[in-house]
Amino acid sequence: MATARSSQSASLNSSLPLVEARPAAPAVDTDLVLVFQGESKKAQVPDGSKYAELLSKFSEGDVFQARHGSMQVVRFAGQGSAKNVVFLGLGKAAELTEEKLRQAAAMLWSKLAAEKFESAAMAFDASLSQVSHIRAILEGMLLSAYSFNKYKTGPEQSAKSTGLKKLFLISADRSVRSHLAQEATRALAVAECVNITRDWSNEPSNVGTPEYYASEAARLAKKHGLKVKVLSEADARREKMGLFLAVGQGSTREGKIVVLEYTPKGVKNSKNLKTIAFVGKGITFDSGGISIKPALRMEDMKHDMTGAATLFGATLLAAQLKVPNRIVAILAFTENMPSGDAIQPGNVVRARNGKTVEIINTDAEGRLILADVLDYAHEFKPDAIIDAATLTGAVSVALGKHCCAVLGNDEGLIQSLRAAGTANHERIWQLPLFDEYFEDMKSDTADMKNSANDGNGGTIRGASFMQQFIRKGTHWAHLDIAAVANGMGHLPYFPKKGASGMYVRTLAQFAAEY
Repeated sequence: MATARSSQSASLNSSLPLVEARPAAPAVDTDLVLVFQGESKKAQVPDGSKYAELLSKFSEGDVFQARHGSMQVVRFAGQGSAKNVVFLGLGKAAELTEEKLRQAAAMLWSKLAAEKFESAAMAFDASLSQVSHIRAILEGMLLSAYSFNKYKTGPEQSAKSTGLKKLFLISADRSVRSHLAQEATRALAVAECVNITRDWSNEPSNVGTPEYYASEAARLAKKHGLKVKVLSEADARREKMGLFLAVGQGSTREGKIVVLEYTPKGVKNSKNLKTIAFVGKGITFDSGGISIKPALRMEDMKHDMTGAATLFGATLLAAQLKVPNRIVAILAFTENMPSGDAIQPGNVVRARNGKTVEIINTDAEGRLILADVLDYAHEFKPDAIIDAATLTGAVSVALGKHCCAVLGNDEGLIQSLRAAGTANHERIWQLPLFDEYFEDMKSDTADMKNSANDGNGGTIRGASFMQQFIRKGTHWAHLDIAAVANGMGHLPYFPKKGASGMYVRTLAQFAAEY
């Protein structure tokens, strides 16, 4: 028997099931049957299936044609111990993709939760035994097993426990069963780390303070064997991080910078290790500061720390997957609030690297805190620096909600990120970073401004500002995830509202392959 069990304490609100790979099905509520569609648009009856007769009747009567994502639930028709059977249509085999599998599996999970089934068995035959297919199916189901009901009371609070409690993956073939067990372990790790990112981003800002995230990061990092160090504002002052400190000076809550280090074990020659620096924006609430935001939807500004949350989840996942590269994650947490002590438009502030910045718009704060921690990241001698941030609203205008933007100074690095994103259906689109975009960022008073004279090319100009803090010869890429950090419910394995957890999988894969 091969078992993969979720670590319930890893996430604030995990509802992941126990998953086991077995040669035969135990007693379960429900059998799950994956069905392709034939050329005649009829459901193909799997060879040797114990449900062949029932499925043939449905197919002949056009009750179930196995279109992609279609389902047929039959109660009290299960064979053996199972009372029920659910047929899941996968469409035509020639048109099958990992993403289609992921989405179909997500819809299946939702159906099982709605039907209140608590245990299920799914048999895999040779046509679905490839690792990629198993991975996509499990990711689709387990990424769907999420809800954020921490602050609900009464019946709605119990909704977090809906969905399967046990999922059995059945194959008589030992090698297939081994793959099933390995992929179950991996998929559970993926879902747990994505859920940590989601939980962090969904926390209300009166709970999700810089101190809270620093404490949680330290707790979880130690649990997963990572080195962790937390810098206080006094430490930031000693590091001369004037921009980071300026953003948080209007808040009564102290900012924190979390530094995590993962080093793969058993490496004979550490000199051959590549070091990847992950740098994350963690504005735990963004009011806009003195340049205050409109009141409409300001509550969503609790999500402005999702860049840091994403990179934390990706680092934890990379550690669980034992990627062969060293990772240093630097996560900057602070609030951007208006008060008598807040930074003001027209102020000039000195960055860690000595450059001076004229503040034009206090709502262009993410690039300020990132500038200092990007400069700090160089102290770890990284082979590449990747930052992630909900940096600009402009990226939503440019790209909508189907991908994030990447900008940087190294084409090979950018293409590696894009390839990892494509593999996980977390797409990344490159925007230009021409020198001319920085012209409007130059200041008559200081070395540069934090905002241009108009809103044109806002995403590019934000990246152009941060590029000034990347030292010569350093490979760097910036991910603007503002458009996709939350509200991605059009994909069935993401919550309808709240944080998506996108790019945790992508960045962990990138760290493994770079």
